[in-house]
Amino acid sequence: MASPNSVLAGRDIVIASLALDRSLFSMPVIDAAFHGAEDALLEAGACARIVHMPELTQLPSELRPDRLDGLILTGAMVNQFALACDTSAIKQLRKLPSVWVIGDPPGAWGDTVMADDFALGSSAAEQLVASGHRRLAFLNPVPDNLLFVRREDGFCSAARRLGVEVRSFCQAPSTGWKLPLQAPASRFDAVQSLIDELLDCKPRPTAVFAAADSIAALAYCVLGMRGIRVGHDISVIAGNNTPGLLSIPLPHLATFEIHARKIGALAVRQLAMQIAEQSRIRNGSGQIEHISCRVLVKPTFIPGESVLELHSKTSNGRVKA
Repeated sequence: MASPNSVLAGRDIVIASLALDRSLFSMPVIDAAFHGAEDALLEAGACARIVHMPELTQLPSELRPDRLDGLILTGAMVNQFALACDTSAIKQLRKLPSVWVIGDPPGAWGDTVMADDFALGSSAAEQLVASGHRRLAFLNPVPDNLLFVRREDGFCSAARRLGVEVRSFCQAPSTGWKLPLQAPASRFDAVQSLIDELLDCKPRPTAVFAAADSIAALAYCVLGMRGIRVGHDISVIAGNNTPGLLSIPLPHLATFEIHARKIGALAVRQLAMQIAEQSRIRNGSGQIEHISCRVLVKPTFIPGESVLELHSKTSNGRVKA
């Protein structure tokens, strides 16, 4: 392929969030992906702007499809997004070359660059089993989030393959999620209820995979209020490697780096490929319909003191439970 510098130079590209409240599009993971894309676009000589579109019925003044060459997008990862994006405003955006970062919500178009969330969940189960845990739990107060669903699927699939027990503790609002999607004010209460349910299990899980670092932080608080010590009485592992989120409480959280800035930069390369393909079609090389693709970035495990080793090795190197 041609380099992004030759394809994107002088082009007008918008990086946009769709159907997200400010409380969500300012999250570190989305912020890192957006700025990774912005830096890559500027390096390629493109004009880049970040625009937020919480309501999908009308285009903001900064989003003029007739003046744009492409889009880098993120959106609400819930099923309601597909219905909400069936508007004349969104139909105009669909005509532009588009790449989604972090995840592709229902109804999305174009390409996607995201972390391999299924592999993240699988690796979380493998790490816990390798540490001697045989009773695992998955914790998620936002079960409608499709990224978290993929993480749960990977976690449960790997656990079954390894022959260990998994129980899922999830809770969704009875009214469903409304758009623009907001960080639920009752999330702490939901985590508190789910943790109490987990602690009442007999036998109790020895390790918890929280769907994200932010959920793990709430679990830390609830477990501390219950007199349960993370990394001693129970183990916790999560995903996203959110900067600064758990820099104060100890033990340090075992988590996964999803490489959000790299995802943003890779999305720019993917966008350059789409635009180059579109140019070839316009130059008469054939009417080829763009086939959407999903680029998965492998997460990296970040060890932490929040996972307790339940086994020790004998003198001959074998693991003793």
